[in-house]
Amino acid sequence: MKITLLNVEKTGDNKDFNAGFGTAFQVGSSFGAKFLERMRYEREYLPLLSYGYLAAILKQNGHTVSYAINTIPKDADLIIMQCSLIRHNAELDFIKAIKKNTKAKIGLIGPFVSVRPDLFIEHADFIVKGEFEEVVLRMKGSYIPEGIVEGTPIQNLDILPFPNWSIFPVKLYSCRPLLPKMPFIFIQSSRGCSYSCNYCPYKVVGTYRERSIGNVIEEIQYLIKDYGIRSFMFRDPCFSFNTQRTIAFAEGIVKNKIKFEWCCETRLDRLDKKLVDLLYASGLRALKVGIESIDDNVLKFQKRKPINIKHQENIINYCDKKGISVLALYQLGLEEDTKESILKTIKYAKKLNTDFANFTICTPIPGTEYYDQIKDRICEKDWEKFNNFYPVFKHKNLSKDELIAFQEKAIVSYYIRPKLIFRHLLRSFKCY
Repeated sequence: MKITLLNVEKTGDNKDFNAGFGTAFQVGSSFGAKFLERMRYEREYLPLLSYGYLAAILKQNGHTVSYAINTIPKDADLIIMQCSLIRHNAELDFIKAIKKNTKAKIGLIGPFVSVRPDLFIEHADFIVKGEFEEVVLRMKGSYIPEGIVEGTPIQNLDILPFPNWSIFPVKLYSCRPLLPKMPFIFIQSSRGCSYSCNYCPYKVVGTYRERSIGNVIEEIQYLIKDYGIRSFMFRDPCFSFNTQRTIAFAEGIVKNKIKFEWCCETRLDRLDKKLVDLLYASGLRALKVGIESIDDNVLKFQKRKPINIKHQENIINYCDKKGISVLALYQLGLEEDTKESILKTIKYAKKLNTDFANFTICTPIPGTEYYDQIKDRICEKDWEKFNNFYPVFKHKNLSKDELIAFQEKAIVSYYIRPKLIFRHLLRSFKCY
């Protein structure tokens, strides 16, 4: 069959983030906000990891696979889309247009269609509910699934082929300035999260599973050899959750003398200085860490395990000394947040003074425990506004306008200040 993987996107979309529900970057209306948006849009262009796996499996099954962006393919037998929260309206318009103007079948994947298949099923030939790989592995010859199909999570992730990026614009993918070197690509060594944060979208589809370290290293070597990849971001929700496995990975990279730079997301209480040293030796040059809030009571209410402040600051300072860039992630408008707690969080972020910081508005993602808890207070019906940059429910302590203003204040005041600008100038001089 001729199968097209269709991506409906707008500038600034990051559809792989937020566990595949997608997120956007919208700061505000001020000059500083628009400047920061433009800077990020010009530097960052990220792949969709699910499409790499889809291409690999479908090609392995003998199909002809192509990739299209914001275009309706005219000669495809089947069109597969990963639908998102952030482009729900536009994606649905494309699906309807495909049905009207072509004879192609339509298949939909992703966590959003998994938890809300009712929004799509009348317009699609099939929807994979859950992880898609097991279903797609069975798509051989002319076989196309029908209706809502339950995807059984694959327990042994090593059986999956490595993502095939040959039909994608790999040379354009970039995660600058966090990882300056290009070509850049995503990679995933584990799936799922074992922590209990009630707003976490990674718990919606699939439990925690790991690939073998040998399999991960083999993929890295393949990506470097076949695509010339120079920097990677691991899409694991908590990369260093299993300490011994993390050590084995870094030691394997060092032993095999594989040269590349990489980034991962993890919890700071899953790192110590000795492990940071080893990860740096293996190429770690950027780290994404969730701080969320400075207020432990705010975190505990969301079932997030707080991290010891002293340990948190020690690891961040140590990473800075090693030359590892840190992107700290904060959420504003958590259930117990107040004006005072948000202002304290913004102040604390500036004290930490990490290279980068992202301030999102707490968003109840469908399928999460938090969504079910507050669904009666959700006041927004447009799914595209569930993008982490817009208030979608009635907060008990803060108005919608206050949350929007706090977020713009947080981002603009964080980045446009002498201390951070000097930090980036100093870091750039050290590179020469």
